[in-house]
Amino acid sequence: MTDRDFAAHTLMHRMNMELVSLSPQECVIRMPVEGNRQRAGFLHGGASAALVETAGSFAANEHAQTIAEDTPLVAVGVELSIQHIAAAADGYVTATATAVQLGRSRCVHRVDVKNEDGEMISTALISNQIIRPRK
Repeated sequence: MTDRDFAAHTLMHRMNMELVSLSPQECVIRMPVEGNRQRAGFLHGGASAALVETAGSFAANEHAQTIAEDTPLVAVGVELSIQHIAAAADGYVTATATAVQLGRSRCVHRVDVKNEDGEMISTALISNQIIRPRK
């Protein structure tokens, strides 16, 4: 397993997502359309939503690590709004989460999903709450 792979027991692994880059300000993750289709043969909207949630949450968790040196914090998704603009039939789609607000208790990221030609497939806003993890 490389640092760009996800653990075998995760949804990200089952959907063949690949981490491209990661920071609190921006996270880029790509995923193949193959294996993530709906019955009509296009990328499933739920797969796009899972990709968006992953990119936004990873960026928010990176930010959570910078807030308190003595207390571990994590980001958990509390709101997701996604609009599907166009269908993707093949190849890969790439989600780019860009920070809108990086606060001490909440983060908001805009996430755009594009195909390999740079055409918009979906766009979304995701909010994450910053909390102490359960023990």
